[in-house]
Amino acid sequence: MKKVFGFLVILVISVLFSYLFNSLFLRLSTYSVLDQFLLIFFLTCSFTWILYFLYLNAQKVNFKLNLRIHFDSEIWLNNLPGIILAILFFFVYFYFGSKLNNFGIGQVDNLFDADVASWMRRIAFDDVKDFEMRGPHPFTYFIFQPFGRFLNLFTNDPVLSAILFNCFVGSGCVFLAWLYIKRQFQNKIYAGLWATCLGVSTSHLFFGSVIDTYIFSAFALILFLLSLQQNDKSIATLVFVGVITFGITLTNFFQNLIAFFISRLKIKETICFTGWVIAVSLLLTFLHTVIYPASKVFFLTPDIQNEQKFFAETFEIPEWKFNGRNMYLARTILLYTVIAPRVFILTEEVNSTIPEFRFYKISPGTFHQAQYDGLAQALVGIWLGMLGVAGVVFIWNLIRTRKVDAMLTFVLCIAFNFAIHFFYGQELFLYSADWAYALIFFVAFGLAPFANNRFFQIGMLVFLILLAYHQWQFMEVILQAISAFTNHKMNGQIRSQIKSGMTVLIVLKQDQRTGKLTKGIVKDILTKSPNHPHGIKVRLTNGQVGRVKEIVNEELSD
Repeated sequence: MKKVFGFLVILVISVLFSYLFNSLFLRLSTYSVLDQFLLIFFLTCSFTWILYFLYLNAQKVNFKLNLRIHFDSEIWLNNLPGIILAILFFFVYFYFGSKLNNFGIGQVDNLFDADVASWMRRIAFDDVKDFEMRGPHPFTYFIFQPFGRFLNLFTNDPVLSAILFNCFVGSGCVFLAWLYIKRQFQNKIYAGLWATCLGVSTSHLFFGSVIDTYIFSAFALILFLLSLQQNDKSIATLVFVGVITFGITLTNFFQNLIAFFISRLKIKETICFTGWVIAVSLLLTFLHTVIYPASKVFFLTPDIQNEQKFFAETFEIPEWKFNGRNMYLARTILLYTVIAPRVFILTEEVNSTIPEFRFYKISPGTFHQAQYDGLAQALVGIWLGMLGVAGVVFIWNLIRTRKVDAMLTFVLCIAFNFAIHFFYGQELFLYSADWAYALIFFVAFGLAPFANNRFFQIGMLVFLILLAYHQWQFMEVILQAISAFTNHKMNGQIRSQIKSGMTVLIVLKQDQRTGKLTKGIVKDILTKSPNHPHGIKVRLTNGQVGRVKEIVNEELSD
């Protein structure tokens, strides 16, 4: 009876607090009746869970947060190979990132649908309070902005800060992968081989260089596995990492949930973990919306409806397109994620003056998927062989031991991504970092019986060298295609480089999708900040307003 009374008291307090909070900070009355209910309901659930759980279990549950950094020199020396490998990949990612993130007019959907300029702004620019954040990223500003602003103190350049942050996280994924495999199999060479495989995979090589959310999601997903591996009785660290995963892209939390349940196999503990992550994430979502009013709230009806445009209408498309898209999804998950095919470079096909890069294209009646040739065909054959062996080992172990392990986690995470992207997304490679870790770890665990075999290690090294060469060629194809549009110094993103009277090329608002450029002479500079990833907004002498994409002539007109 005491527990019931305590619950009712906490529930009443939570409802009152939720109503007051939403009324004062989110202008509750401006929402529809359904959305008012949802705002009050979710905040009430969050507070009720936290307060009631603490009321019942504060003395029983171990919530020790184990995020200590050990400065023992022996530990650092022991992990030195992984650190060196990560540093090497940082420079590789930065080499490509400094080029791909800086070609001024190709920042919207051209690079496999990556929103480079938007996320560059969200990471490191200070004018984001009124810049929209979509619902699937509930409180990403809280996660990204502190790091971007910190790097700005040293670079004084938000564009560079965003690129550095993306490359740091990309190389961090390599180190975490090395650490995870090394701890699992106590073999540094084997760990180095598979961490390298992750680092040179198409997914991580590209999104470790090109700015978007996906490499950050990959980092959080691998970090969660590493935290699980410690087998700590406290769930606090797992909750902390789970909240980060949720905050970056909420759907990826389901992968955390799969990993947690397979690792612990305790329903009550899984419910506790899930409840805490969701409760804390909801609180942060509300705070995020208050501080950044343009942020969408993932559970409100207008924001849910806004996401519908990204769904593929799978069962309403023609049969040829249905079959083609599903084959493309399978190839993306199993092949393109690791080994780059021959990329489609589209211009007229998509009514764009600048190249768009895809692993698919659609012509009347045909869904084209990117193909392999030459060296890539041999690499695909080897990869499929390793994937097949890993699959046999997984099934054999499952039948023989009748016990679940991490390999089942990887299979279920891959299946989850297949299920969600059966309905969601256009350029599916864009999301590949969400499952690349699971695919590569699955093969690494499946081939673990050969971990100490020197012939296997040499063969794997040769495979990785050839893969790295092939992937480098893939990236160079993209760089060559955009070379005509690359202008690091005068791409219109730096305010101090633009003066009244200069001749410039701008993109008008109605031409942003196609990239059509309009030439004119600058009359007024409208952007107040020193940098802008989309280009400095100006008014031309003829009255047209747009963002500068290129400075044609630095000489001032009379």
